[in-house]
Amino acid sequence: MATIPEQASKASGDWSRLLVDKVVFVTGAGGAIGSTIAQTCALHGARVVVADVNKNTADETVTKMINEDANKKDYMMSIELDVTNEQSIQNAVKSVVDKWNTIDILVNNAAIFTFGAVENVTAEAWSRILDVNVRGYALMAKAIVPLMKKQKSGSIIQIASISSWVAQPEFVPYSTTKGAILQMTRNLALDLGPFNIRCNAICPGSILTPASSQHAVNLNISLDELIATQAEKQCLKRLGTTEEIANFTVFLASDLCHFATGASFLVDGGYTTI
Repeated sequence: MATIPEQASKASGDWSRLLVDKVVFVTGAGGAIGSTIAQTCALHGARVVVADVNKNTADETVTKMINEDANKKDYMMSIELDVTNEQSIQNAVKSVVDKWNTIDILVNNAAIFTFGAVENVTAEAWSRILDVNVRGYALMAKAIVPLMKKQKSGSIIQIASISSWVAQPEFVPYSTTKGAILQMTRNLALDLGPFNIRCNAICPGSILTPASSQHAVNLNISLDELIATQAEKQCLKRLGTTEEIANFTVFLASDLCHFATGASFLVDGGYTTI
């Protein structure tokens, strides 16, 4: 199994500061990928909104960053946010605008995971996953796009999945929502392009996170066995890191990437090529 390159296992603090003075709003920022995105954006000089339905995990993300760099205290704020509740979204956006005047970048990352064969998934489970994973993304864009239109610039980054592209056993609800995100991304790019607002999607593959351990337990195998099994499915013969997703997010958010919009980028170690 291939080892993780040194540069892939670190946040991107050695890069040029690509997001200086930009305001970045990250949903689901208490989770493994979301928190790494938030911290990496802060390393690049952004003011970062760490939003999560679980305020404690949002606070933990901010505290970790401040402990590593006390200068980031005024560059990060944590917010309790339910992306299915429009009033919660409006309150969060108002808090950010009151503090930092605008929002330049939206990272739609908040998601839930519901799996199963179609005959086994309840109507309630369908409603919940569509509410969070699809409607939640749309409501966030609805609230923030007017700010971007006013300043005639912005970047929306939607965290999708390889499940947007390939069929996987008993993944029907999750894959359906992730497929919908790609189409939402294309339509937003079309509608918002005239206002100099870009919208792109990132499709992660197998990423090593704390949740990987629980997934191994569910499969009744060790974490090492899970990693080895998944690694064999990748061209690079390893799992990805949260930092690699975060680094790609920074690239799409930055001024290095002005001509990319409506696109979906696979960051999957080559999984979908095999």
